[in-house]
Amino acid sequence: MKNIILLSFILIIPILLIQCDNNKNKKKRTNTNTNNVVLIENNYNFENPPPFRKDDELAFIDSETENIIFQIDAEIASNDIERARGLMYRNKMEENQGMFFLFEREQTQSFYMRNTLIPLDIIYINSKMKIVDIYKSTNPMDETSLPSAAPAQYVVEINGGLCEKYGIEIGDLIVY
Repeated sequence: MKNIILLSFILIIPILLIQCDNNKNKKKRTNTNTNNVVLIENNYNFENPPPFRKDDELAFIDSETENIIFQIDAEIASNDIERARGLMYRNKMEENQGMFFLFEREQTQSFYMRNTLIPLDIIYINSKMKIVDIYKSTNPMDETSLPSAAPAQYVVEINGGLCEKYGIEIGDLIVY
């Protein structure tokens, strides 16, 4: 009888430990959801645009010379809410500012200009940090889909005309 009770405890303890570990993981997921709720509650609009937030710096590199072509302060959009909002509602952006979109996997990406007041250059970048497509000086407020010509894992949005001004081209690289 004692052996059966001892054996039962030996079998139950690992199950309880696994259950405790699963509960910890569930709590982490809940915290992430809470952060997303905070982002939704900001309720940005044309009268209350989101402020620019410098999260990092990003440089465009000439693929032939390996020189820096242009450098920006980057606001990073790394979750679904930030990526969906992008640069919506903003009526201006400094020349040295932009948004850097991070996606979990490399695939065809597609952007549009809904609720975006400023023309943008939309730059699609693959997982090797190489520019694979560019839409130059997109039309504000246009909801036409602008898909990447090749799979991309990252997207950079800068003021319209800057790719032309600095000679940023397909095949160039980014570093952040």
